[in-house]
Amino acid sequence: MKLPRFVERALPYVTSAVGGFGVAYAVVAIFIFPPRPAVVTEVKVPNVVGMSFGKASKQLKDAGLKADKGLQRYDPGNPRGIVLTQNPPASAVATKGESVTLDVSLGERKAQVPAIVGITQERARLAIQNAALQVGTVSEVKNPAPRGQVLSSEPAPGTSVAVPSAVDLTVSAGPDSIGMPDVTGQSYAQARALLTQLGLVVGQATVDPTSPLPENTVISQSPAANSPIAAGSTVSLTIAGHSPQ
Repeated sequence: MKLPRFVERALPYVTSAVGGFGVAYAVVAIFIFPPRPAVVTEVKVPNVVGMSFGKASKQLKDAGLKADKGLQRYDPGNPRGIVLTQNPPASAVATKGESVTLDVSLGERKAQVPAIVGITQERARLAIQNAALQVGTVSEVKNPAPRGQVLSSEPAPGTSVAVPSAVDLTVSAGPDSIGMPDVTGQSYAQARALLTQLGLVVGQATVDPTSPLPENTVISQSPAANSPIAAGSTVSLTIAGHSPQ
């Protein structure tokens, strides 16, 4: 079909105008409204285990992530503040802005050796265990202090040590010799307890049924009161009544 003459005459101008408009639109689109780059929303989690918490936090921030402090636990192999584990782990893919939980070392657990000099070995053992420590070697030496009394410890009381550590004790074995105490007039049980505490051995008691004293009262002793006696020696007692209780 043949177009009218006025249409044929106007067609080149219309085509040129449309083409020009298209070029102009393209120029505006490119230079005035340039295409936006693709937004990166995923990042690879860096490995921060073994770093200090501060350094690990900075590295995660540089990667577009956040650091959250998780569990804190004692670890003898890592100083205080060192990152022990991370979640998500290294090389995992995380969303930008996501938090990474870091478990941090409290370092080596420490405890102080308790004040145990001057108390009995049994009380010292309980105090050491309550401090999360252990009783090590126990040595006895002759000493004027009562038998079983703690004379010293290694490490010394007040020393800060790793948990668990052993505390060695030096305790008194009693003196080489003591003055024999006078236990006459005491009950057999009282006399035996006192002599045992002094490191003496109480032998089989002799019973005197003719004594007017109450039953089980000590009426005589050997060695005699105030005589020197070596630690570990045997003491003989005579008591009133029928038999010792």
